[in-house]
Amino acid sequence: TKENTFKELLINLREFRDGNEIDTKWFDVYNLYNQSEEWHEKLAYAVKALNYTNTAEKIKKENVEKMYGNTLKTSVSKLEQYSGCPFSYYLKYGLKLKEKDSFNVEAVDTGNLMHEVIDSFFERLDELNISVKNIEEEQIKQITEDIVEEKLALKKYDIFNSIPKYRILAQRLKKVITKSMKYIVDSLKYSDFEVLGHELEFKQSGQYEPIIYELKDGKKVEITGKIDRLDIAKTADGNYIRIIDYKSSIKNINLNEVYAGLQLQLLTYLDAACENEEVTPAGALYFNLIDPVLNANPNMTDEEITEELRKQFKMQGLILADSNIVRKMDTNLVSGSSNIVPAYIGKDGEVSDKQNTLNRKEFENLQNYMEKIIKQISEEILNGNIGIEPYYRTRDKKTPCEYCSYKAICQFNHTTK
Repeated sequence: TKENTFKELLINLREFRDGNEIDTKWFDVYNLYNQSEEWHEKLAYAVKALNYTNTAEKIKKENVEKMYGNTLKTSVSKLEQYSGCPFSYYLKYGLKLKEKDSFNVEAVDTGNLMHEVIDSFFERLDELNISVKNIEEEQIKQITEDIVEEKLALKKYDIFNSIPKYRILAQRLKKVITKSMKYIVDSLKYSDFEVLGHELEFKQSGQYEPIIYELKDGKKVEITGKIDRLDIAKTADGNYIRIIDYKSSIKNINLNEVYAGLQLQLLTYLDAACENEEVTPAGALYFNLIDPVLNANPNMTDEEITEELRKQFKMQGLILADSNIVRKMDTNLVSGSSNIVPAYIGKDGEVSDKQNTLNRKEFENLQNYMEKIIKQISEEILNGNIGIEPYYRTRDKKTPCEYCSYKAICQFNHTTK
């Protein structure tokens, strides 16, 4: 039939385009369809599709200015997305394309719930005049569970009460948050760092002003964002701060990803907070809100089980390679590995874990690099570069395409990295 022959023609044309030999009869078939009034236009569209190259053109200057103006107003996470794939950034934040709303619990819903509960927990302690250093475990459990129930009763979290599957998820989240809360409190109990603030915002009329960098041609980038928690320790030689970010999955700082512009948030906020507070950086840490599973043997005591759990909740990230500061983060630590922060103090009393610690000069270099890479990414955006260029991490073959909502638009070929 004409339809089947047309399909076979396209298959052979694709082979020919790729440099393979085909039967010469297919050139006659091509001419037949090309001369047909009924098939000429269909063939033209098909040939155009065969020769399609999956390349995004640079946006014209006037269109870039319509989208972003002279000041790129953005966030660190958005800049990270651009580093992950410029085209996905353009679709999401330039054209503002989004999927239709669906009645599902998304990761952002669980993350928001967890963050709100933690923030409310410390507010509740202030209201009840309870010190985080003296609170009992049973009090932590009761207060946390009460707050979770209060949050779940709010209209914006109705979805968690909608069907049995989500009600079970809500109970699991309550368990995870309650367990995590104990170790969040422990990390402050056994520390000389005090909480300076929760949910501190970089924005107009926020606790801090937006982060603004001057770019080329009189343009600027204005970054807004929020710090989950900021801690401070006062010492004889000055004040030190650390940034704590709560994550509902296991996360650590990878300096290769920092260098590539894929992981900028904590270090950018640390740099900005140090400038605002005029203090020295002590650390940038993730506290992972997880439901740990222990490979425990039946002979373990309650104390040993608690110790193993504490290790599971150890914060991850980068800290200052100063044994005095490390001991202020873990007042129980004399030598060996800390169960609260990623540090090891040797028998000589010095910090010997080079993987997770930086000296002051290295922290300073990283802080300077944050400004450099943010300016670089921002200028790429304002220059209209929107290449379909997702990163590809060879170590674990990871790419942002796996969870990208725009796969059907860019049609990126995963077999040609």
